[in-house]
Amino acid sequence: MKRKSIIALTSLMLLGAAPAVMGDGALKITVDGARVAADLGTSSARSVSEVVESLGGFPSYASGRLAIEKPEVNVLVLEGIQQTRTKDIVFSNPITGWLEKDIPRTFGVFVEVDDAPTAKDLYVRVKVIAPNGKVVDNGKDRVISAKTNDHFYFSQPFVSMKFDQFGTYKVQVVMKKEKNGQEVIVGENSFKIGK
Repeated sequence: MKRKSIIALTSLMLLGAAPAVMGDGALKITVDGARVAADLGTSSARSVSEVVESLGGFPSYASGRLAIEKPEVNVLVLEGIQQTRTKDIVFSNPITGWLEKDIPRTFGVFVEVDDAPTAKDLYVRVKVIAPNGKVVDNGKDRVISAKTNDHFYFSQPFVSMKFDQFGTYKVQVVMKKEKNGQEVIVGENSFKIGK
């Protein structure tokens, strides 16, 4: 019985590998709905997907087609963000950095997203990364309905945060298409502590 199972599994593996041996099909790539002229084999779909994710995009592969959705994200780090009674948004002074460390700082992050990926719900979070690569503030997930809203903005205040290292801090916007999905860094800005 074991021998028959091994032969059957080997046969299935060879059939699965047959397209790669005989020359796999052409991978058709679209970026935000527009076809990209590129001659790649379907076996390279996983490698291309990894590159797309590292560049802040969302790949989806099905039957020889690789669709890439790349949101346009602007991240502003500001002293303050206010909304007036007439719904106008007022920004105050962009932050490039502070000279001293270990002093409580208050600042706001404004995020604008255009061409959000298609999903029932998008999970978006703002986090702050220290110069040593550790997460200083992980933020909370915001759930955005992307079915009807592929353009949106929001602000997130950071109140009385202490920075205990000199160097460049990163403010990253991460997004995922499902609650337990893969996080993708879609936007980033930075500021410096020290000279």
